[in-house]
Amino acid sequence: MNIALLVLGIGIQVLVLVDIFKTIIYINGAGFLTNFVSKTIWSLFYKLSKGNGRSKLLDLCGPMILLFFLFMWISLIWLGYSLIYMSDSASVMNTETDTQATVIGKIYFVGYTLTSLGNGDYRAGSEVWQIVSNIMGLNSMIFISLGISYLLPVLQSVIDKRTLAVQITMLGSTPQAIIENGYDGKDFSPLYQRFTNLESILVKHGERHLAYPILHYFHSNDRRYALPLKLATLDEVVLIQKLYNIDDSSKNFHWEILGATLNNFYERLDSNFVIEADEVPPFDYKDKLPKEFAHKVLSKPQFELKNVEERRKKIRGYVRNDGWTWDDVIRSPE
Repeated sequence: MNIALLVLGIGIQVLVLVDIFKTIIYINGAGFLTNFVSKTIWSLFYKLSKGNGRSKLLDLCGPMILLFFLFMWISLIWLGYSLIYMSDSASVMNTETDTQATVIGKIYFVGYTLTSLGNGDYRAGSEVWQIVSNIMGLNSMIFISLGISYLLPVLQSVIDKRTLAVQITMLGSTPQAIIENGYDGKDFSPLYQRFTNLESILVKHGERHLAYPILHYFHSNDRRYALPLKLATLDEVVLIQKLYNIDDSSKNFHWEILGATLNNFYERLDSNFVIEADEVPPFDYKDKLPKEFAHKVLSKPQFELKNVEERRKKIRGYVRNDGWTWDDVIRSPE
């Protein structure tokens, strides 16, 4: 028996099964392999598109990564078991000739056992290998099926991600537009119910980023569906309220709750997804807000803007890493 092949095969099996477990079952990030593959493929597409968020090429990246996951997991399970069987020359026998199977024959035997499509022309060489074959069949039934079923909740989460972006877009395309559209002359009652709806969706989406980290790589080249842009725009609105208290009504707690919800989401974006920007994005809304708030903007801010500099660098990095610029956040689409 070749111990090196046996150890290598078992090592590959352990690696891929741990990766599947961490990616699909353990709701707290992805495994090492899936993280590496995701970042590598995204980097490739990002370079090919020259970092342009409007490139249709980036739209293909998420689906390509998802399909590659399945291909990678199935291929590694197949490879690992093939090496295990190759470690023993008598592990697989030809049923017709009763001779030891060749290397290709063993790879074929592993493949059709994993897919349950065998026609009986090969069999396990001993009782021990029969047990190994049973384990391999169970492995296939559980983990490969689990990998395929991973597609559906991810795709549903992608739809919800686009839906969230559209809901924010409907409030206004820029921070000042959201404020202008939401002000009814007395307070921001038109926004309160919408904020409540956004809060529940944002909390769920933040948790989904932990459960399905691949969501980060599903890009939209249309600004209306680009969630990093929309969240940054909404965050600017909350920050304007926090600095200048433009809504001093008894219902302004809605802004605080929305701000806390946005904080919760951005905390879910760790360094695997977001590389913090070097510069703090500009905050120049003094001459852009509706005239009703001019006296508030000119008065002393409620707190120092420097207190949120690191956070705003992170948000700018989130926007940039998705192929957009800060101008896309604060300016109306042409």
